[in-house]
Amino acid sequence: MGRVHDLDGQVLLLGVGHDANTSLHLAEILAGVPYGVPRHCTVMRGDQAVRLDYRENEHCCQRFALADDWLRARGLQASGPVGHGQARLFRAQDVVGLAVEAMRRAPLLFLHDADAGCAECDRARASLSQPRYRPMGT
Repeated sequence: MGRVHDLDGQVLLLGVGHDANTSLHLAEILAGVPYGVPRHCTVMRGDQAVRLDYRENEHCCQRFALADDWLRARGLQASGPVGHGQARLFRAQDVVGLAVEAMRRAPLLFLHDADAGCAECDRARASLSQPRYRPMGT
């Protein structure tokens, strides 16, 4: 998604809404959201396999639907039927820019409220009390 954004590409959502729009995860990273679920991956450094711990901005993504209103209000999204589904077309830079702006005002914007009973958003919210990055091996 970063490359599409950097090259001023467009995003076409076919039969899905913004809850499936991965460019909004890029916006979360660029906005520096304070939540994230601990994850790790293994990479090669020279001939050594090294474990890297990181936090992934993971939650239910239902509130990504806010992007529909932001883009429509500014005339930045074309939409219409394709077969039995709905299509949305917009510039990646537009949606990312609007989302970053909104998250800078409200960093938890895309998480359900704590009393909503959303386990995925609750898990992301619980990470707020954890260190941003964990030392390797912990």
